[in-house]
Amino acid sequence: MRRLLLFGCLLSALLLVACGGGGGRSEEKVTPPPVNAELAAAGKEYFNKYACSTCHSMAGQAGIGPALNGIYGKKVQLEDGSSVVRDDAYLRESILQPDAKIVKGYPKGSMTNVIMPFMPELQKPEVLDALVEYIKSTT
Repeated sequence: MRRLLLFGCLLSALLLVACGGGGGRSEEKVTPPPVNAELAAAGKEYFNKYACSTCHSMAGQAGIGPALNGIYGKKVQLEDGSSVVRDDAYLRESILQPDAKIVKGYPKGSMTNVIMPFMPELQKPEVLDALVEYIKSTT
C-alpha cells in the first residue's frame, strides 16, 4: 500500500511538471514570425550606427541596458512590478520611448540621453522595422 501511495505521488508530480503546473516560473512566449534576413542585416547595421551597441549586448552579457539576444517573445519583469512580453510592439515602444517601460534592475533615463541625437532617424519606419527584425533574428 505504501509503495502504491509513493508511486501515485511520483506519477502526479511528474504529470504536474510535464503539464507546466510545477509551480515554477512560467514564461510566456510569442513565436516570432519568419525573419526577413535582408531587413535583419540592415537592422544590425543600424544597431551599431545608432549607438545601440553602446549599452546593449547581442552576446548575452548585460551592460548599461539588458542584453538583447534571444529576448523576443519572452516575458520580462519591469521596475514597477508588472511584466510584459517582448514582442514587436514592446520593442518599438522601447526604442521610441525608452523610459515607458523600464526592465527591473536598470536605471531610468540612461537610454534617452544616448539615443536623442538619433531619434529623427530611429523614427523612420524602415529603420525601426529593421532594428526590430534584427532583435527578432537573434531568438
